[in-house]
Formats: sequence, C-alpha cells, structure tokens
Amino acid sequence: MPLPDSTPYLIPDLLAPELRLVFCGTALGNASHRQRAYYAHPQNKFWRALSTVGLTPRLFAPAEYPALLPLGLGLTDLNKTQYGMDQQLDRAAADPDGLRQKLLHYRPRHLAFTSKNAASYFYRIPTDKLAYGLQAEPFAATRLWVL
Repeated sequence: MPLPDSTPYLIPDLLAPELRLVFCGTALGNASHRQRAYYAHPQNKFWRALSTVGLTPRLFAPAEYPALLPLGLGLTDLNKTQYGMDQQLDRAAADPDGLRQKLLHYRPRHLAFTSKNAASYFYRIPTDKLAYGLQAEPFAATRLWVL
C-alpha cells in the first residue's frame, strides 16, 4: 500500500558511516508497518538469526532495532514508500538508485539483501538470475550478499 504523501518513510533508515553490515529488505511488511519496527512479524526469523549467529549479544525485539547501530549494524529497504507483501508492491516504487547513493555516502563494509526480491530490485534482473551468498562484484567499497 502506498503511504500518505506527508509520510515518506514510516521507519527511518538505520544508517551511519562505515557500518560493518547493513541489511536491506524490499519494503516493510504489514506487521512492521503496524508496529513501526523492522522485521516485526512474529514468524519472521530475522531477529533470532542475528542472535543465533552472534551479531547481537541477545535476542532483540523488533522495537529495539535502533540498538543495532552501536553494534555496527544497519537497516534499510529498497521501497521506503509502500508496505505489504512483495507481490502487492509497485516495482516502480523501489529506489535502487537511492540505495546506491546511500552506499556511496555511508560506505558500509557489507550489505546483505534479505531476499532475492530485494536483490532483484537493486540489480534490475530476475530473481532466477541471482545466486545466494557473496556476490562477485562489490558496489564501490561495499561487498554485496544475497540471503
């Protein structure tokens, strides 16, 4: 669903210069939109995965997402003006050029797309042309991953 014109971003980017890792999704899901928190659906495994692999010292609740920044972690989405399931989104509302500008400005060491759909928007190619894992070419100083 499109956001009202007066609210360009429901949740601000969580970005700062030279983070070690930024996660990038396609857009907010419905639960994230309602809760104003990234990866907020109760069945989403994002927060548990961060804790399990040791990126966070404990399991964070979605509303605690600002606490990632001091850990060197950031969050953004390619579509900052709509929310819902990927198939409900207008592909034209994705802003891969805006993400490129953010990468040039903030220079994170790594950016991980949290889905092939998100990576597809960035690369402007179909999902079946993308491989999971570390991508061969970085973008400027940032190594790119597809999760």
